[in-house]
Amino acid sequence: MKVLVIHTSYQYKGGEDTVVAEEIKLLQLQGIMVELLEFNNHKNAFLKLLQLPFNLQSYFKTKEALALFKPDIVHIHNLHFGGSPSVIYAIKRSKIPFVITLHNYRLLCPSGILFHNGKLFLDSLSNKFPWKAVGSGVYKNSKLITFWLSLSIYLHNKLGTWKICNRYIVLSEHAKKLFLSSNLGLSASQFVVKPNFCSDPILKNQQAQDYFLYVGRLSEEKGIMLLLSVFSSCPYKVKIAGDGPLKDEVVKYSSRFPNIEFLGILNKTEVFTILESCSALVFPSIWFEGMPLTIIEAFACGIPVISSRIGAMETMITPDYNGLHFEVQSKEGFRKKLDDWHNLSEVQKQEYRLNARKTYENYYTPDKNAQQLLAIYNDVMNEEKLLLAETL
Repeated sequence: MKVLVIHTSYQYKGGEDTVVAEEIKLLQLQGIMVELLEFNNHKNAFLKLLQLPFNLQSYFKTKEALALFKPDIVHIHNLHFGGSPSVIYAIKRSKIPFVITLHNYRLLCPSGILFHNGKLFLDSLSNKFPWKAVGSGVYKNSKLITFWLSLSIYLHNKLGTWKICNRYIVLSEHAKKLFLSSNLGLSASQFVVKPNFCSDPILKNQQAQDYFLYVGRLSEEKGIMLLLSVFSSCPYKVKIAGDGPLKDEVVKYSSRFPNIEFLGILNKTEVFTILESCSALVFPSIWFEGMPLTIIEAFACGIPVISSRIGAMETMITPDYNGLHFEVQSKEGFRKKLDDWHNLSEVQKQEYRLNARKTYENYYTPDKNAQQLLAIYNDVMNEEKLLLAETL
């Protein structure tokens, strides 16, 4: 099997870029021939944004890659905005089946994350054109750019571009429900749920220490201000690793409160080391996450997660089994769950840790993911062969 992976990389490397790289490695370990066609927004970003509805350069670049590599299937991850939907038409013209992983909600709202001004923004789900999103400037606080993104999504919805895709891979049942309840008009048969995964870490069997851990982007939608507010008014220690627009706030709190420690940016090895020795991971996100790799990595280390109950976290975390839930943006609820965790006996905590590891082994290992991904590819290719046979 030959797979062409198409991805527009982000200016600042994030979770999607990591998933793409890891999936390519995973496929290659299965003996699959993989080639990456990569676009980016690093140069001529404004010109690429203008060509968002149909980028001719991306179209011909895709056609060339398809002709040279001759893949059996194409896997698209991100087309925003350097790739553009022109890539889909290049694939269609070449009569090759393809799948798209929906890492975010960009097809539903120009915000991409269904979040704006400190709260969920769901207005775009039910309106034919997201005028409220435009008026609010949900993309980079720009009404003009938000309008341009909205217009491109709307036009391609009207053209039926999104219906061309053989299969959409979503990361959770929650995401699948959101897309099916939207005005995209896609069928349930076009969607399949496949979670993210992480490689099994080499653990050092470190003793659990008495601190909580946060690893991730330091931004509003991640619930960082809630985390700082809770830990600044309680005795429990928290270590924070990451970077983002609220870094200065984290630094300020860590200088004022000795129980809040800022670690900065850590590499993957350092993350696993500090994960393994923490008491529990805290995840106070206030938006519809796709499928947080940090939670999967915590489970791989046998670390329970104390998380807000929203989106993918509702199903990833089973209360009183591999972690605890609190209501979104609830300072009291968050603090209570920290108390509940602190008051558990070591025997009870160890049971949670064993269950966290079981969760990883049951759902998020590379082997499980490879099986799911190859099954999706084979289903799509077989369907395409049947359709072709019917037309002959």
